[in-house]
Amino acid sequence: MYDLLIKNGLIVDGSGDVPYQADVAVNGDTIVKIGHLDEPAKEVIDAKGKLVTPGFIDIHCHSDAIVFQPGKNPQRLLQGFTTEVVGNCGVSCAPITPEFKDQWATYCAPFFSHMPVPFNWNSYDEYLKEVEKNQLCLNMAGLVGHGTVRACVAGFENRPFTPEEMKKAEEFLAQSLESGAFGFSSGLIYPPGVYSTKEEMLNFAKVVKEHDAIYTSHIRSESYGLIDAVAEAIHVAEATGVSVEISHHKAAGRPNHGKIRTTLQMIADARAKGLDVNCDVYPYDAASTNFNSILPPWALEGGIDKMLERLSDPDTRAKLIEAMKDEHPNWESFYQLTGWEGMYITECSVEKYADRTIADIARSENADPFEKALDILLESRNNAMMIVFFMDPEDVSRAIANPNSMVCTDGFPSVKKSHPRYYGSCVRVLEKYVKQEHLLSLQQAIYKMSGMPAAKLGLSDRGILGEGKKADLLVIDFEKLHDNATYKEDKATCDGIEYVAVNGQIVVKDGALVPVYAGRVLRKGR
Repeated sequence: MYDLLIKNGLIVDGSGDVPYQADVAVNGDTIVKIGHLDEPAKEVIDAKGKLVTPGFIDIHCHSDAIVFQPGKNPQRLLQGFTTEVVGNCGVSCAPITPEFKDQWATYCAPFFSHMPVPFNWNSYDEYLKEVEKNQLCLNMAGLVGHGTVRACVAGFENRPFTPEEMKKAEEFLAQSLESGAFGFSSGLIYPPGVYSTKEEMLNFAKVVKEHDAIYTSHIRSESYGLIDAVAEAIHVAEATGVSVEISHHKAAGRPNHGKIRTTLQMIADARAKGLDVNCDVYPYDAASTNFNSILPPWALEGGIDKMLERLSDPDTRAKLIEAMKDEHPNWESFYQLTGWEGMYITECSVEKYADRTIADIARSENADPFEKALDILLESRNNAMMIVFFMDPEDVSRAIANPNSMVCTDGFPSVKKSHPRYYGSCVRVLEKYVKQEHLLSLQQAIYKMSGMPAAKLGLSDRGILGEGKKADLLVIDFEKLHDNATYKEDKATCDGIEYVAVNGQIVVKDGALVPVYAGRVLRKGR
């Protein structure tokens, strides 16, 4: 007798192959048989007229803090995710050194929506063991953040590593990869990652390659310097042989729209040379990040407390505003990319600023918007997040359709308001780009959400619906699929995901959440 039998479904197995009709049998946490099956089962799901697929893998998200809130992330299951990858954009919870712990926690707080993170560990192994104590709704796979490692060694200092520091940082990385991290991530527009040299990144990439892991990068520019930044990421792959993932690929700001054509071709050319280079993308034309990203990198030298000191000094404020007004910046200037009308504060510890654009706030207070933006950072003590509207929907479509891209959310969970991508990305792709616009076939889209990210990560037992694979499964009513999350109603859950199994346990039944926490901490190679 099987534990679970899913009958009569249309199998979209995550490999990109043509769908086929079959039954799926599960014992324990494993798919044991696929075919036309008549054996009895403890639980039978009739999937006639429905799709049966692998659970989706969010290869790039920022769920780092919510995994410490037991059972608090079930809405993600309702867009089909069964595994999520944390530690992206150079920001991870480990490794961490005692002398740096408080400073790092302060820096990460806005990213983490001020959810409590214990930081009662030093090593990456200790961190994963701490996560395992919580009730996980999804499986979690982790990356080591370059910013985290850099800060452990040199804090927020704007300078290259010394040879001794480089060796120490490489040891931090190697130990973390040996503990089960799936790769190494960088956020090269964010302090302290922005202070790194190209040589430093090559040294790290060699360590990643030695451990057969991946290197993911929020590259040095997604705007005016986009092409050079993609070239740098490809060079890392070429020089070291490491598997590279360009994170949330986009062309930001109207003057840069269309550059995606060039960069996607660069990725294709790299792959034609045998390099393992991909990108991921979310299906929206707005990004989301920490509001302090409006500042030039030197503003954060020394950490958040130093940044707040600079904001309090009239002469330094004037220099900051001058830097933001520079029409030819040598850094990722969000003001130059979108203006104050395009910056929308989603979450702020000063309530009156939340759910508004900077332009609206400044108008309502008859204030200079540059001064007001700095006031918001100072009054909130850096506790503000924003959505930034600066992408071309046609570029998004090109990236989604590209054979070398995967679907991600790049989403941050929020106590208050966040970007709708965290709750809607996969279903939006299936509804908009498969059902409505026919930009992708059904099997292509499912592959971008399951088999492709699993292969990139080296998750050999997930992402494909096959015998012997772990039973992370979805039953989908394709006709009912709809993403309800919007910029105003960011946490509205999706329609159409009828059943979800995580490690063989039913966690969504008839479209409703079941209070079962079957997620696991995944470790590479184990």
